Amino acid sequence: MSRIVIKKEEEEEGSPWRRIGLTVLVLALLVSAWGIFEYGRYRAGYDRISFKDIRQKLEQSNATFEAELRKLRKEKLDLEQTMRIESQAYAQVRKDLMGLQDELLELKEELEFYRGIVSPNDANRGLQIQRFTVAKGSGERSWHYKLVLTRVLKNRGTARGTAEILVEGVSTESGITKQLALSGISVPRVQQLRYNFKYFQNIEGEIELPAGFIPSRAILILRPGGKGNKTQLKKIFDWPEKA
Repeated sequence: MSRIVIKKEEEEEGSPWRRIGLTVLVLALLVSAWGIFEYGRYRAGYDRISFKDIRQKLEQSNATFEAELRKLRKEKLDLEQTMRIESQAYAQVRKDLMGLQDELLELKEELEFYRGIVSPNDANRGLQIQRFTVAKGSGERSWHYKLVLTRVLKNRGTARGTAEILVEGVSTESGITKQLALSGISVPRVQQLRYNFKYFQNIEGEIELPAGFIPSRAILILRPGGKGNKTQLKKIFDWPEKA
């Protein structure tokens, strides 16, 4: 037994028109939406030409600002370099000035030294230990010493004799105060220092202190030789803290 469904065929025959209608409806909605969007922009004061002009002006301003920024960065680098150069120059000038001040002080000391020889007062007459200095040597425990002796008398004779240097300090192991003779710490070994001069004499040398010994002062003793005055001259110098 066969069936004929006429209703289904009618629906199938009408379906293309329905799809066309839906398509037209969607297009109409899109066009309407676009129109509403454009109308909204128009009501809001949107102008395509004006917007393009504003955009160009903004891009030009941005380019100007970027150029100004690059210029300022370059000026900043130039100023930093100039300040660095000036700072280095100032440091060099200051270093040179300090060197000149030290040299001037040294010249003043030498001037007083020679002035004391040429025109001595009564207190400076005779054999004198004018100066004794100690500076750090090249080694860990080595030191460089310099002794300056002067003599001003009415006669034209010479001063002769021996000089003894004792370094006094404390042993860190025992805590006992010791005196080290120059003959045991000089480099190279020197048994005895001799002086022989008319007006002044510089005596220099190297010493090396033993490990665990902290120096506190130096004791200098001059023993004149020959005939005449046999009075010993003794003077004590504190060991420099910086040394």
